[in-house]
Amino acid sequence: MGKYQTVAQRDYRYKLIAKAEGEMCLICWGETGKIVKPPRKKLVIEHADNDPRNWRSNNLHLACYSCNKKMEKWPVLQKINTINLYSDQLEREREKKNLPTKTSVYKSLCISGNSSSEIMLNRNYYPKWLQYVYERINEDVVVDKKDLVLSAAKRAGCSKQTSGNYLDVETSTEGNLQEIIDIDGNKIITYKDE
Repeated sequence: MGKYQTVAQRDYRYKLIAKAEGEMCLICWGETGKIVKPPRKKLVIEHADNDPRNWRSNNLHLACYSCNKKMEKWPVLQKINTINLYSDQLEREREKKNLPTKTSVYKSLCISGNSSSEIMLNRNYYPKWLQYVYERINEDVVVDKKDLVLSAAKRAGCSKQTSGNYLDVETSTEGNLQEIIDIDGNKIITYKDE
C-alpha cells in the first residue's frame, strides 16, 4: 500500500482501530493501566515500526500527540515491543469485558474461508518474522539471503516459502530492504541506501 492515504482511508482505519481498542491513546493506557476518557482532540494513527507505508492492522494503534512525539525518539525495536505488549494486554482486558477486540473486529472483515485463514496466519507470522529480520540486520548489517530466509522462517514459525514471500515484499520498491550480490557472488540482504 502506498505511503500516502486519502482522508477517507485514514478515517476508515481510525474508526476500525477505535472500535477494536477504544478511542484512547494506547501508550497512556499502557503506562497508567486506566481507561482514558475519549480525547478532546482526535488521536493520531501510530505506526509501531515508524514506517508510514506499513498500513497492516497489527502495526496501527491510536496515540495522543505527546506520546506520538515521545515515541519518535525510541529505538524501533523498543517501540514495537512496548506497543505489542500494551496491545496484547488491552486485547485480553477487552475480551474479559466482552468488548470488541482487534481480533474480533478484523476477523469480521474477512469474507472467504481461504483468504481469512491466510490473513489470520499472516497476522501471526509476519510481525515475528519482521522483528527478527530487523534485529538480525541491525546486528550484522548484511545477512546472507538464504540464511535469513531460513532463520526467519524458523523464528516466526512459518514455512520457508512464506518467509521468502515476506522477504520479496520487503525488498520490493516499497520495502526498506535490498538484495545485493557481494564480491563473492552471494546474495545478501541489507537496508536500502537512503
